[in-house]
Amino acid sequence: MSYIDRNLLADERIQFRTKKHLIIFFFPVILFILAIYAYQYMHGNFIMQRVEWVIPLLALVYFGTVWLEYITSEFVVTNKRIIMREGFFIRHTTELRIHTISQINVNQNLIGQMLNFGNISLNAFGATDSFAQIAYPLQFQKYANEELDRVVR
Repeated sequence: MSYIDRNLLADERIQFRTKKHLIIFFFPVILFILAIYAYQYMHGNFIMQRVEWVIPLLALVYFGTVWLEYITSEFVVTNKRIIMREGFFIRHTTELRIHTISQINVNQNLIGQMLNFGNISLNAFGATDSFAQIAYPLQFQKYANEELDRVVR
């Protein structure tokens, strides 16, 4: 059971749920591929054989931290709140009541538009909070605006 599921209010229902986009694994995978090539190069050099394991180990640690970030990220729109949580070592959590939100912005570059990820910024009466590389940001914005319309009526 996730953090959000454990902390729902009475009569609160999840309308939309998403996570970080898989694009966050792009750089760790590239680094790991480069580490394999560096390992092979270093394995052929007598002097560098003693430290050949360092670069793949660093790449693996980086991949592990990104994986932890991915599995601990949750972004939810409920009928009462927007709850956004990410991070394992450094946790970033935002819980906003729907009626306090004044603006929801989505920023996407061209690759983000093609792969359906982007950055979401929530503005709640002057205070802004941003979350990066969210999967399905436009759907998140749509569901949040629908819930906001229900509250305003």
